[in-house]
Amino acid sequence: MEVRDHFTCIAYDSVDFLIQSRYVISGMYLEVDKEANSLVFNRETLPHIHIGGLLESTFSCAPAESYNVVIVMRNSDFDKEVRGKIIDYTDTAFPASGSLALSVNAAISSNIIALDSLRLPPLGIREKLFECGICAVSFNGGGIGRTQLLVSPDMLLRKFFSTGALKLKARNRKI
Repeated sequence: MEVRDHFTCIAYDSVDFLIQSRYVISGMYLEVDKEANSLVFNRETLPHIHIGGLLESTFSCAPAESYNVVIVMRNSDFDKEVRGKIIDYTDTAFPASGSLALSVNAAISSNIIALDSLRLPPLGIREKLFECGICAVSFNGGGIGRTQLLVSPDMLLRKFFSTGALKLKARNRKI
């Protein structure tokens, strides 16, 4: 198997979100406040964004079990505009390593998945899914009745920020 076949899987009750593992530095179970703007990892303070709520509300899924998982990624894998929004949202600069943390309320695992099992989303919902960061789908992967969605982390954060997260955050600071 090639590196491109390795995925970090975020497992919810009926859907698995797949991120190519080359984007993920580390994934760990960690008790972190969903509202925390930063967290300490390897003696560095990382910007932190909880994306679990976005996944759950956008895709009508629920955590299969109660987990609090942090995925550490490199900021260089994100567009410059997205990096700026991460700093604005979290009020935390990127550390020397350039890492950031995303958290979810679901279990994660490392999986090898054949790329030929993933397809472009159906034409009728393709544009909407692309806006949500979904690049490809599999309706028969991961077990019976499970949908797998290949996620672009950059596009997912664009969706997160387009939901008004920055405006809500700014309004809460004024209160």
